[in-house]
Order: sequence, then structure tokens, then C-alpha cells
Amino acid sequence: MLKRFALLAVVGCALALAVYAAADKPAEGAKQLPVPEMKFNEVKEIAPGVFFRYSSISANDKNIPFGGSNHTWVVFKDYVVVIDANFPKEAADVIADIKKTTNKPIKYVLDTHHHGDHAYGNAVWAKEGAKIIAHTNAARLMKTNGPKQWEEAAKDRKDIKDSELKQVDISFDDKYELKDDTQHVVFMHFGHMHTAGDASAYLPKHKILCTGDACVNGAFNYMGHSNSASWIKCLEAMDKLDIDLICPGHGKPARKDLLAKETRYFTELRDAVKKGIDAKKSVEEITKGLDLAWYKEWTGVGVVETDMNKDSVKHVYNELQGKIDHDRLGATSAPLNWRQPPTGIASR
Repeated sequence: MLKRFALLAVVGCALALAVYAAADKPAEGAKQLPVPEMKFNEVKEIAPGVFFRYSSISANDKNIPFGGSNHTWVVFKDYVVVIDANFPKEAADVIADIKKTTNKPIKYVLDTHHHGDHAYGNAVWAKEGAKIIAHTNAARLMKTNGPKQWEEAAKDRKDIKDSELKQVDISFDDKYELKDDTQHVVFMHFGHMHTAGDASAYLPKHKILCTGDACVNGAFNYMGHSNSASWIKCLEAMDKLDIDLICPGHGKPARKDLLAKETRYFTELRDAVKKGIDAKKSVEEITKGLDLAWYKEWTGVGVVETDMNKDSVKHVYNELQGKIDHDRLGATSAPLNWRQPPTGIASR
């Protein structure tokens, strides 16, 4: 019964957003938004009143620290809406960049999920007067498991230690909509993807989808809190939207075909692991034999060159063996910096 409701929710999201897209359809003959070329920590206006900040990605090069999540902000008539809260230090950096683009107050910040690089800066934004918005499941995970996970994270980052865990102010189940005569943003929950509480932001007027870690551009798919089968269905629902530009949680902006790359990765990963299980292979044997040649063309690294992908094979292996309770995922913390690809990917 729960699976049936989950499927209905995914279909419902897609239908609702199709209605929004039709209502906010751009003028006839409007040009497709360009995909901006970005450097780390650079800000560009990607559509009228819509700004994107490309955060640095950690690598073995110590001169390129992990800059947390990407950010998109939307300037409404009287206020600003921000996608993702990041870590405390990076939240302050982003606020400084926002103030270079507008003098309007920051009113709302969406936590796309409960992980530290997307939500631990909440207190910094709250001091600016912003209300924190998140899906009900993200808010629940922040409340029930957040204090312990925050305490663990504070051991590794001084900015976390010097800040405080700010809980969500506004939670929603399916969607939360913000609209005036200048901008329109719809926060939507498609289902269990990267986490049980993923939320994306759709800008129907500009045909932009801000995905958080539900869709990333590169070798940054942490699956430790995911439901891979549901993730595929949700990506397929997202793909039905009218989209010019994807603003991912990590990696550079991209066209809509990024959703297809993500779908292909999870589909082929599940297929390979299923074949390995049927052949009575161990998770180590399956991992060693994994061969997705196209993946390196996309990400710049081989599919098993990162510990994260090795962990993903194990996660899917356990899922297909019925060893994972998806309802409890998120009770253990995700590593603060699990995006640790080999030297060379940092410049991508």
C-alpha cells in the first residue's frame, strides 16, 4: 500500500508541475537559456533575476577545499528565495554574494535535504531574517537525528562547532509555492531519491529545475541514504517537465539530458548488481567487474575509481538482497565530505 501511495505521489508531482509549466509558459519564440561556463565560487545570472553560484568540489588538491553545495537564488519583487543552506562558513560567503546582486531581504531558504552541506548553515540564514523550508521527512530527520549528527560534525568543522543547529520553520508534504508578478518557484517532493526528504525547486517561467543532490553533474552520487529503485522513478517523473536548464546540487549546470545520465547510471548499476547476485558473486567480485565505459566520459573518472561508487555497489547489493529498511535511512549521518574523487576532476 505504501509503495502504491509513493508511486501516486510521483505521478501527481509530474502532473501538477505540467500544469504550472503551462500556466507560466514563456512568450512564443523565447530563446533557450544558455548553459553558463562557470569557475569555482563564481556567480552568474542565468535568467532574469535568477542567479547561480558554482561551489568548489574537493579533490586531493588541498588548495581546492570542499565548498559545500551549489546555490541558486531568485529575486522576487520584494524578497529573495535561496536554494540550499550549505555549511555555516559557506552560507556567510553566499550571503555576501547575494548582497552584490540585490538589496532585497532574504526571506526563504530551501533545505533540499538534511545533509550538512545543504542544511547546517540554517542558523546563519536565520540571522538574516530568513525562514527555513524543507520537506516533512527532511524536517523530521533534522529533528530526531540532527542533534547527534550535528555534534559529530562539529568535531571536524570549526564553523559547525561555532554555530548551532537551526530546525526547519516551514515543512511541506508534496509542494510549497511562492509566486508574485515577477517570479514563480514551486518546491516539490518527488519521492525517496538521494534521501527520503529530497526537495527540488522548479521555476516554470524560466524552465529551470534546481535539484539538490537528487541530480548531480559528475561523480558525486552518494547513495548511503537512497532508495535506488524509487530514485529512478522520480528522475523519470522529473524528465516530463519542460526544462531548459538543470542546476544540480554539485557540479556544473547542464541541459535536461543530465536527468537521463543519472537514470542510466542507477539503472545500469542495479542491472549489473542483479546479474552478479544471480551468478552467486560476492559484492567484491561484482564491484571489481563493474564496467560502465560511458560513465568516465561523463564524470572524468572510472566507475570504481572512487570509494563512493564502491559503497554504492554495496548499497544496491544490500537493497536487492532485502537487507535495507528504507524508512530508517538517514538515522546515521552522511560523511561531511564524501565527494573525494581522484586528482584531476577538480577542474571539471
